[in-house]
Amino acid sequence: MTVVKSLVQTARPRGAVLVCSLLLAGCSSAQFGSELSARPKPQPIRDVESTTLRLPQTAPFSIALPRASKEAGLEGQADADASAKPSGEAEATASVTDSGKAEGLFQLGHAFANDTDRQMDLDCNVRFHCELEARQEPDARLPDASSGLRLYAREERGRMLRDIPLVEQSTENGTTQRQADEDLHFTVTLGPGQSVDIFLAGQARVDIPSGRSASATLKLRGLQFEVVTRPAPPIQAASDGQK
Repeated sequence: MTVVKSLVQTARPRGAVLVCSLLLAGCSSAQFGSELSARPKPQPIRDVESTTLRLPQTAPFSIALPRASKEAGLEGQADADASAKPSGEAEATASVTDSGKAEGLFQLGHAFANDTDRQMDLDCNVRFHCELEARQEPDARLPDASSGLRLYAREERGRMLRDIPLVEQSTENGTTQRQADEDLHFTVTLGPGQSVDIFLAGQARVDIPSGRSASATLKLRGLQFEVVTRPAPPIQAASDGQK
């Protein structure tokens, strides 16, 4: 079960700041940033009974990966940048004038390992502040620029345990700005010796064929993880009469 606590929504004319929920009903997109370019050594958890881990208070985030790419079109200009800090801050920007492609992307989070001989649940609380902007000139309401934020929990063999879309916006809906403070709660289960990467992936992307300009930004501030362990019942094997 996933629970998100959001600020009360407000809406104003185009170009105003919208303070709204980051969990948008029905939103969907490609799984940008779901694959880590480098996997850190996971932090071992050696006690199943109510161990509490708070990050980055007790340790910096072990996953902090930025990357950026750009490709200007004919007579166009493109720029992109990204950053990710183990202290819990990240940013992605992309901009294109006339024609081209640009993308800034970050991954920020932590890796955990069940270093016991028992199955455990990780009750995860994730908190952060987020600011997004997608801008287009002229404002043609076309999907030239987009920004998005997702949370992934992926075990060491690549199996996806959680894929939670947090926000997605595009200039297809006009020039917009958003900001919010969010609390997210979910649970993942690890067997003995298993490990998991839990991280947020943020993307700012612009793709313009010709004749327009657009930009996208995504800022993540104050990211905090609170992870509490508890015993999980072992998975029951199917009986001989079951298929």
